[in-house]
Amino acid sequence: MEAEKKDFFKRLMEHDFSRKMVLILAFAGIALIFLSSVFGKTGKETQQSVQTAASAVSSQESNQDYTAQMEQRLSELISQISGAGTPHVLVTLEQGTAQVYATEEKKTTQKAQDSSGSRNTDNSSLETKYILVKDANGNEHPVEITQQQPKIQGVVVTCPGADNPAVQEKIISAVTTAVGISSARVCVVRSDS
Repeated sequence: MEAEKKDFFKRLMEHDFSRKMVLILAFAGIALIFLSSVFGKTGKETQQSVQTAASAVSSQESNQDYTAQMEQRLSELISQISGAGTPHVLVTLEQGTAQVYATEEKKTTQKAQDSSGSRNTDNSSLETKYILVKDANGNEHPVEITQQQPKIQGVVVTCPGADNPAVQEKIISAVTTAVGISSARVCVVRSDS
C-alpha cells in the first residue's frame, strides 16, 4: 500500500504541470490561512471591541454627569449660606466610576522537603479568574457585583462672600461634610461677581 502511494507521488512529480499545480495549491492554502486570520476577527472580537469602546464612552459620560450633578448640588447648598452670594463650583475626580466583577480564586499549596529531610518548603500560588456568563448571542461577559461611585479629588468654590473668614469656614465645613473629603482638598476663593 505504501509502495503504491510512493509510486503515485513519483508519477505526480514527474510531470511539469503537476508540480506547478501542487505549488499553486500550496500557495493558495497559505493565502487562505493568512486571509482567515486577517478577516476572521470580524465576528465576536470586533463586537467585543465595539462594546468595550461604548462602555468607556458611557463611563466617561456618567463621570461627567456625576461631576455636573455634584457641582449643582454644592452650588445650591453654598448659596443657602448667609453672606456667600452666588457660588461657582468645580469638582474634580480622583477616579471615575469603577465596576467590581465576580472572581473565583484558586489557591494551591505544595509542601516539599529537601533531600536531607531537615527543611520543609511551602510553595503556594493564588490564581484569580473572572466569572463569565454567556448572553443570548454567545458573547461572554464578566458578572458585575457592584459599581463604585467616583472618588472626588477636590472642590474649588468661588463666591463673592469668600473674603469673610467666617463665611469661608462655613463653606469649607459644608463642602467637606457633604462630599466626605478633608478640608485640605477644598479651596474657597473670592469672586468678583
